[in-house]
Amino acid sequence: MNDLENILYAVLDQRFAQYGRLGISLKFLFRSVLAYMRTNQSNVLDVGCRTFAVALGKDHATIARLLPALEQATAGILTRIERGRGKNADSYLIHLPQEYESIARQLTWRKGKIHAVRPVFRVLGDLAALTYEAVERGRHSPTTAELVRTTGFSRNAITAALAEMESLQMLRRHHGRWEIIATTNLSDLAERLGATVERQQQITKYRRERAQWHAWLDRHANGTIAESDIYNAEAEEYWIPPCDDEELQLALWSAA
Repeated sequence: MNDLENILYAVLDQRFAQYGRLGISLKFLFRSVLAYMRTNQSNVLDVGCRTFAVALGKDHATIARLLPALEQATAGILTRIERGRGKNADSYLIHLPQEYESIARQLTWRKGKIHAVRPVFRVLGDLAALTYEAVERGRHSPTTAELVRTTGFSRNAITAALAEMESLQMLRRHHGRWEIIATTNLSDLAERLGATVERQQQITKYRRERAQWHAWLDRHANGTIAESDIYNAEAEEYWIPPCDDEELQLALWSAA
């Protein structure tokens, strides 16, 4: 895990930067992959798009588009080994190819814990999240110029992000270098800024959609299709889950 994190900072972040704005999302998605990998203590990942969406504060459809791009950009580090079916998500294998081993082990491991997007940064934005991470996990307290080089963002953008986080007492400047203010609780700050409520709303929405999907699968497995599978007058929005039978799928959409 620590070697993979070294490769993320030394190799992959620079590669992701070549993708423009998409690259920022790829950076966070791969951080999320590593965070789940460390939590589950496994290099086989079978986490659904909605779970990643909650972790990143994005829509699940966006995650579905990002995962193939991430697989391509990581060039053998992340590989899909099984396509998801029914209630199961796609499965991915994460491993360190031999070509990266020497690079990873030449670098010392970084302090701290890797994160996806913590709730407070749903409000403050991706640029602030990467800037905060660079301070938090840096090998030493960085200057503003060092943060510009590390993140790849413009000096004006970094200066604005630092000023906002300083006003929220997340960071402080000491002898020209930026430090984390450890006494500031990011969870409390997220609640104050309204990010916690937004995250919970997303979780509630996805739980409802997942329950609808599982119920549809259960009914379909029994060979019966209820009228609500085609049209539900009570629902404000309803999506028809995909199925392997293309003719049936077209018939459902036509009826809807």
